[in-house]
Amino acid sequence: MSTLTNTTPSVKTPAAADPHLHLSFVRLVRSEWIKFTTVRSTWWSIALVIVLSVGLSLLMAASFASFATDNAEARMPQGNAIAVQVIVFSTVLTQLLAVILGAITVTSEYSTGMIRSTLTAAPGRDGAILAKALVVGVTMFVTSVVVFAITAIVTGPILTTNALDLSQPDTSLMPLLGAALYLSLVAMMGVGIGFVIRNGPGALAVGIGLIFVAPLLVSFFPRVDNFAWIHDLASYLPSNAGQSLFLTGGMSGTALETIPALITIVAWAVAALVGGIAVLKMRDA
Repeated sequence: MSTLTNTTPSVKTPAAADPHLHLSFVRLVRSEWIKFTTVRSTWWSIALVIVLSVGLSLLMAASFASFATDNAEARMPQGNAIAVQVIVFSTVLTQLLAVILGAITVTSEYSTGMIRSTLTAAPGRDGAILAKALVVGVTMFVTSVVVFAITAIVTGPILTTNALDLSQPDTSLMPLLGAALYLSLVAMMGVGIGFVIRNGPGALAVGIGLIFVAPLLVSFFPRVDNFAWIHDLASYLPSNAGQSLFLTGGMSGTALETIPALITIVAWAVAALVGGIAVLKMRDA
């Protein structure tokens, strides 16, 4: 009498997932880069930054050239002060585009539901925020450097003796790098604001309010002893501190030294990102 044998193939139970496995930060950055560069609004924003920057700088260079024609003293060499002022003149507007670009990279994911896929791939959440901020910040920095280089080339023939002199890096390259770094940090701050607010119009209102409206409102207060504390605090607003890196000062407040100005704008960006991480960890997407 034969014995029946079980011929049913055995099914292997899949090994339990290793809880220590996670998506590496490098891959998170690559993922954010793909998302960032495949959205039309990114390229439209960058194109707008380039057009506005070059156009406004050309207008200001022409204004300086016209003034020099009417005033003999203005034709005398004045170092790099005029050239740098012409090249970074557009940051008055491009700083708004920088914070907007940072915010919409976040709020667009919330509006389309893409944020759920992002957080599924990076359940730790803080890595996703930092990767997105890094991609946006580096892109804005590189874009700004390229724009400043183009602007310096096209405005040089107009400024003639006041054109940028690279033989003096302390007064030429360093202010331009400071301006590029400022725009980069503003864009990263926009990322943090986007994660805190989660709503497109709301995030843009907060970002534009901090960058442009707040310094403008402070300028309405007279510089008297009773309001001195307001102007002192205004020096540490993002735009006022940032513009101290490459101009004589911001729209209001007083100009800061290089190190305090750099610490201030870095602190704003870090505070926004830390706030974004805290909100994202406490609330569901």
